[in-house]
Amino acid sequence: METTSKTTTRNILLAALLTGGLYLLPHPYGEYATYPLRLLITFLHEGSHALATLLTGGSVAGLGVSSDGSGLTLSQGGIPWIVSSAGYLGTTLFGALLLRFLTRGADPRKLLFATGIAVALMSLSCVAGMFHLLPGSVFGLIWAAILAPALLFAGKKLPKEGAGFVAGLIGVQCVLNALFDLKNLFLLSALTNVHTDAQNMQKYTLIPAIVWSILWIVISLGIIWGVLILPMLRKKA
Repeated sequence: METTSKTTTRNILLAALLTGGLYLLPHPYGEYATYPLRLLITFLHEGSHALATLLTGGSVAGLGVSSDGSGLTLSQGGIPWIVSSAGYLGTTLFGALLLRFLTRGADPRKLLFATGIAVALMSLSCVAGMFHLLPGSVFGLIWAAILAPALLFAGKKLPKEGAGFVAGLIGVQCVLNALFDLKNLFLLSALTNVHTDAQNMQKYTLIPAIVWSILWIVISLGIIWGVLILPMLRKKA
């Protein structure tokens, strides 16, 4: 058990170092290297919107992922403030839980396989989006057809340690990208009127978009602390 824990910690640290190294690569090489992960994270972001819509009584009409890494979920009903908040917070929670499960000894192959199933289900929303001419639905379907089989294959065929590294890389990327995206959201909210999830919240609540971007940053940091860091500190104590 101790050996497994050390191996998991090592894999996560290696994933974090690799992530940091990729961000240091000159533009645009770092972006090229992380592009599939960027699109996977967009799927998770939009999937979080879709899941929040369904859980609060709404329906999802389609999902799209564009080549620039942006995404769009077409939904009806649901509780708007929960749906709009779910994208960034859901991605952070997914990444933090993924890393937490790894540190608790969960089989990384099962985690990768489950992620592949989730992306495969989201591809159905991309198909629905095509009927609504939703931007990014065709591109999203193409990449879902690449990412889902790749994750399912990794979950079935990779050795446990290799799967642990891949799962750790996805978890680290989810957490860091969610925070970076929230930083960009804060800047967009402060300097522009670009349509964002925070702008949606401003429309629903009349509270300025910049306030929502700050609140989501604080909640995301709280998720990382409560789900990932605090349990690890307690274990050491």
